[in-house]
Amino acid sequence: MMETLVTFLLTGSLIQGVFCGFSIDLLQTVEAVKGSCVFIPCTFDIDQQYEYLLSDSAKRMWLKEGNPVIKVFDSSSPNTGLLKGEIFGTAKQKNCSTRFNKVNQNHNGSYYFRLEANGNLQYNYKEPKHSQVQMTILGSPPKPTLRVYKDQQEVMKMVEVMEGSSVILRCSTKIFCPSRPPSLTWSSTLYDNVTERQYQNQTELISDLNFTVSHRHHRVTFTCTATHQLQQKNTTQRSRMLLVQYAPKNTSAHVNPAGLVLEGRSVTLSCSSDANPAVNYTWYRDTEDLLSPVQTGPNLTISNTVSTHRGRYYCRAENKHGTQNTSVLLDVSQTHFCLPPADD
Repeated sequence: MMETLVTFLLTGSLIQGVFCGFSIDLLQTVEAVKGSCVFIPCTFDIDQQYEYLLSDSAKRMWLKEGNPVIKVFDSSSPNTGLLKGEIFGTAKQKNCSTRFNKVNQNHNGSYYFRLEANGNLQYNYKEPKHSQVQMTILGSPPKPTLRVYKDQQEVMKMVEVMEGSSVILRCSTKIFCPSRPPSLTWSSTLYDNVTERQYQNQTELISDLNFTVSHRHHRVTFTCTATHQLQQKNTTQRSRMLLVQYAPKNTSAHVNPAGLVLEGRSVTLSCSSDANPAVNYTWYRDTEDLLSPVQTGPNLTISNTVSTHRGRYYCRAENKHGTQNTSVLLDVSQTHFCLPPADD
């Protein structure tokens, strides 16, 4: 029976319902940067009846799929294989998390874990396919990822957020080598009342900017820079422009030409407002009765002024988020005047 068992374990096959205690928790893919190291988080399990075989002398190995299969790492001689590095913890802890150093493009491929203990337990964690990890070696680190969240929902690019909303700008970059982690830094023209929080897991470094959106953030660009400590420092960055909707602000009106306007001259009253989306303008005249609408649009032009045009004019700026009013005084003077009597 033991000989049959050993043969089964050597094949690395896993039959449903038989020896179901053999399993592995392994990422399907990992990425690394040429010249750096790569970390593979990994844990394994074996059938409970064979746990007594796990000891400090148990060998934890990595093999590279191919023809022929290549043994690239052996915990009993970590500096002699195709890949140099370290397997963390112990076999008794069922730890197969591994760091490989100085990887290059030749190390692209599919790898699987093998356990050998006391000569009686020899098992390839090879099948099914998700028990293998595909290692991809990059020539340089990719740009960080930059996302915007409002109420825990991601805001797609070019989607506008409302003033007063609480948002999170989240920048993340992969940690290729935990012993030499990257750093994340932000740059922007606006940092008022912004809180930054950084945290990481085994494979990713994340930086969050938390703040309440104001109209001053409209069309402001936030840039996140990732710096990787490789053979030489390598920096990449990603930017995101924030688009904000808000009610009219700083609405103002003026007369052109400024000052006293002579009868018969042309004059233009102009109104402007800061808002998103753009506002609609309505001009009103202050009469003895209620305010009377005069014209729409940002400019009100009177081509041939007379004294009856004198008075206060109101401009209303309005969009779907609110309104704001302002006023300007138009002063019209008659052009004729009396000459003083001539001296005798």
